[in-house]
Formats: sequence, C-alpha cells, structure tokens
Amino acid sequence: TALSVGETSLVTITFSEAVVAFDNTDVTVENGTLSALSSTDGGVTWTGTFTPSVNVTDTTNLITVAATYTDTAGNAGTGASSANYQ
Repeated sequence: TALSVGETSLVTITFSEAVVAFDNTDVTVENGTLSALSSTDGGVTWTGTFTPSVNVTDTTNLITVAATYTDTAGNAGTGASSANYQ
C-alpha cells in the first residue's frame, strides 16, 4: 500500500546467514531515508524505519543492498534489490 505524508514503514532485510560490517552505507533507498539498521539475532535479520520524502509520488521505488558486506566466514555479499514499494 502507498504511504501517506507523515507515515513510516518498517523495512526488514533478511540474509541466509549472519553478516558482519553491514550498515546503512550498504543500502540505497530511493525517495526517502532509512533509520540506522540494527539486528537482534546475530546479523541474519536487519530492520530499520523508512521515512518517505515529502511531496514525492513514485511507483517505481527500490531498496538496493550493495555487495559491500561480508558473512561471518569472510565471504563477500552478492547484493540485491527489493521489489517495487510504493
């Protein structure tokens, strides 16, 4: 569903195994901001709050995770993009 002015949305990024050195610099968010990402399960699931930019209507938004993080064994991440969010 579309976010209205003043609304926020919880963003969850889930990996297949724990990752380290993962933070907001690894994530690109279009048309808004993402609060500091945090994990409470050892680095598998990360959450943050998305706040959309004011006065932007765009139906082709993506959240992109760069391949700049590593897992606990030191293997580089692969990167990915979300499905469209509105």
